[in-house]
Amino acid sequence: MLIHQYDSTTGAYLSSCLADADPRSREARWLVPAFSTPVAMPERTPLTWPFYRDGAWSLLPDYRGRVLYRQDTGEQAEIVAPGVTPAGLGLTDKPRPSERHTWIDGAWGIAPELLAQEKRAAMTAEFERRMEIARGQNAGKADALAAGLLNDEQTYYFKAWSAYQMALVRAIESDTFPDAVEWPDTPAAYVPPPPPPAPEHEVQTGKPEASTAGNKATDPPAA
Repeated sequence: MLIHQYDSTTGAYLSSCLADADPRSREARWLVPAFSTPVAMPERTPLTWPFYRDGAWSLLPDYRGRVLYRQDTGEQAEIVAPGVTPAGLGLTDKPRPSERHTWIDGAWGIAPELLAQEKRAAMTAEFERRMEIARGQNAGKADALAAGLLNDEQTYYFKAWSAYQMALVRAIESDTFPDAVEWPDTPAAYVPPPPPPAPEHEVQTGKPEASTAGNKATDPPAA
């Protein structure tokens, strides 16, 4: 007769063997040691292990030998005894995708507050990049502008880049920052003013044609 041994404390299945015949009995009787049973075990399914409790076998979770991960840190871990689930020990069989991920509502995810921080940091970095370009365009020209040393084109670009910097500040101070940012356009190319029109009284060159009116006195007499 086949008997199955189980743990005296947890009831977890340990091993199976053939029972010894009872030498004191003339009938076909078998010796069943303590914490053993001839009750047939159920067929195992993946990730389960038999437990004998209250006179019957049942299947409980078995994650031994599986690579698991801590829900709090993402580090690898393992279960060394059957009968417990990963979730019950704060573990999961899903690896942590990245350092940015945390365990949220039963799955790895990125916390909304972290996404908001990252977005603000990215938009702030973009603001600084654009502002640095604008400052570089006007670097060292403020005194020259005040002294009237810039020509029309240089003056145009100085004022245009200054206005661009002010528009950048307004963009990050808006209520929609950083979720919706409308960056200003960089200054348009300088267009020189058209030349002034020629004076209407401009003197024409060349001699005027001779008039024949009033020259009858010089005409030859009729025959």
